Amino acid sequence: MKQIILAFVIMACFVSHINAQVHFGLKGGVNFVDFRIHDAKTNLTVDNSTGWQAGALLQLKIPGMGVAFQPELLYTVSKANVGQASNDIHYFDVPLNLQFGLDLVLLRPYLLAGPYFGYALKTDGDNFKDNINKFDWGIGLGGGLEIWKLQLDARYSWGLQNMSMKEFEMKHNRFTLSLAILF
Repeated sequence: MKQIILAFVIMACFVSHINAQVHFGLKGGVNFVDFRIHDAKTNLTVDNSTGWQAGALLQLKIPGMGVAFQPELLYTVSKANVGQASNDIHYFDVPLNLQFGLDLVLLRPYLLAGPYFGYALKTDGDNFKDNINKFDWGIGLGGGLEIWKLQLDARYSWGLQNMSMKEFEMKHNRFTLSLAILF
């Protein structure tokens, strides 16, 4: 019994020194989309276009360690031109990023990695209308710089889900530049 009480006392002392800092933020940015189509039979040509994203984030940072967990809820629009038709996919994206950085005075450079999960809310354009798998998921890697209450980051996300409901395979990759304001 003494060992259990001692273990709880040690854990309480340890947990009281880890004061996680919690920040809420608003985020927006631009997407450079790359739809990858793999099929020798398909003669589709995809000219990828620039989209956008906006949403909110929650940052849970452990001070002094440079580690933070940052889940985000983003409304993302990915655009592509297939043939002569313009096509848009509107997503709810949920990236779950782990950040590793250096806590300097008002500056924090960091690397980030984590999975993302997406759900297509609507599609515009003839090519994507009824031919898209609604669920998307993948992995993202990137880096950024936090200056006081501003966060600028760049990441590349590799789609691991086949987005096509047709006989060919289509993956949704994108490079994103974004700016966030932390509160």
